[in-house]
Amino acid sequence: MEPYRYQQLAYLIVPVSLGVEFFLSSKYEKKDKETAPVGAYLLDFLGFVFSVLIPGIFFFTLWAIEHKAFPRQEVMLANLDRYGVMYFFLGAWWQIVVLTALRSRRIRQNNDSKWKVWIPYLVLVTYISLLVLWVAPWNLKWVSVFLFLVIFTCLFKTSLRTVEKVFWVLSVIIIFMENILFIFLETVV
Repeated sequence: MEPYRYQQLAYLIVPVSLGVEFFLSSKYEKKDKETAPVGAYLLDFLGFVFSVLIPGIFFFTLWAIEHKAFPRQEVMLANLDRYGVMYFFLGAWWQIVVLTALRSRRIRQNNDSKWKVWIPYLVLVTYISLLVLWVAPWNLKWVSVFLFLVIFTCLFKTSLRTVEKVFWVLSVIIIFMENILFIFLETVV
């Protein structure tokens, strides 16, 4: 396996973490209820997508390209691999924001410490900023870390209900902005 693939494997930490958070949120929604709400099934489905399906597609394309398993489909597999890598590359930030929104809801309803929301947030944003942008120009890795630290500083004193709402809004904005960036990169590259 080529060395850069190992770095791509490290990208899987964020979607798998988000998938686990979906499963935990679903379990919490089902707790103490006779019948599971419809939202719990949606959370379970999203947990499956992020923790099993996306890594499965990633490993399948990786295996197929490395072993030349489908010689007539190399272009399709290369595109699938490229879009998968771009999904991990550009998707990590909104995935962390969604994870934090889900986690803040669950922690708020359990009346647990705010640090159970903020420590994973700080660790993941630092990890993904340094991993994805480690060779980026203009010190973008530190700009990314700084922006997320500013968000943390602004929201730490607020209630977890406010944190949840702000992070849901941020997730929509970040998804929109990353898709625009992805389209731009597709036309340029």
